[in-house]
Amino acid sequence: MNEHEPTYEAPEALGTEAPDWRRLEVARGRFIDRVANGIAEALATHTEITLGTARCIAHVLGRAYGRQSHLADFGRTGEGTYLDLRDEYLALYANNRADPITKEWIDWLGTYLVQRENVGSGRRFMNEHLPPKLDQLLVSTSLPVGGERYLVNIPADWDSGKVDGVIELLTDLRLPEDEALQVFLGLPDVSVGCDNIMERFNEAFAGMYPDEEAALRALSPFGEWEQELVDWCIDHGIEAEALEWNLAPILLRLADLYDLVEREGALYAFAK
Repeated sequence: MNEHEPTYEAPEALGTEAPDWRRLEVARGRFIDRVANGIAEALATHTEITLGTARCIAHVLGRAYGRQSHLADFGRTGEGTYLDLRDEYLALYANNRADPITKEWIDWLGTYLVQRENVGSGRRFMNEHLPPKLDQLLVSTSLPVGGERYLVNIPADWDSGKVDGVIELLTDLRLPEDEALQVFLGLPDVSVGCDNIMERFNEAFAGMYPDEEAALRALSPFGEWEQELVDWCIDHGIEAEALEWNLAPILLRLADLYDLVEREGALYAFAK
């Protein structure tokens, strides 16, 4: 497991006091030009916002909770992880008081934190010319299921409550007993938050094979091509052993059609 991948543990509950939106809005008015300039630079260069802009956004959001919040601490020091800050900014994100500007700032901050830890799916599910959206970003996260940990990809707009729900779902699906499902959920473009996860798994799973050549024979016309070559050799009086297949380009073509994942001596194939 990558040491940088978020390792989910049930977080401490947020304070019961309601966020102070007035303090947040006053702070936002004070820093709106600075953040707007930082976002404009990120859009122009097709990059994430800088640490300075991220800290400024966190400072503004942290005003809703007070100086002891993770957001406020990140605003002061630049220290803190995606998991530390996530539930605080997502609680604001889901609040009815959150206007489009505040939500956009949270999209930028959350994306920055995920990409800084190099655990996100990147912008491949987004239009690179538009601001990022947390619901289009996946985060590779280690979740505890049945006493073991498994890597899955959760949407970046999921808070701890939703993550707890999916842990229950994966427990019900008996994930520890299903290695093919474990591999499937670890594929970088598979979201554990998609509807009908088992239906998607069953549609995609193309089998388990001992090696690449076995997968190639099962998932392509390679066996037919072999027989055709044997017939050609016979027709032309050539020993079949005189010719050898170059499997590398054929396997590359197979990889265009299937995700092939080696795990503990077996190869798992999933249709793309």
